[in-house]
Amino acid sequence: MPELPMTMPSAKLSQEEQKLVERARNILMHQRDLTETQAYSLLSEMADKRKTGMVAMSRQLISLTSHLTA
Repeated sequence: MPELPMTMPSAKLSQEEQKLVERARNILMHQRDLTETQAYSLLSEMADKRKTGMVAMSRQLISLTSHLTA
């Protein structure tokens, strides 16, 4: 599995949180045909616009996607 882009402050996140961010990033990559870096940037922008953290934004995206595909 590819690692997060160098801009990701992964040292501050637990392993579980890193997996959440990776999963959300992968969702964006597949849904929007983005590169890893583009998907991470989009996820970061989404978190900034909603004034929330990357982990919280990742949880929201994963939850929303699971509801839409269920």
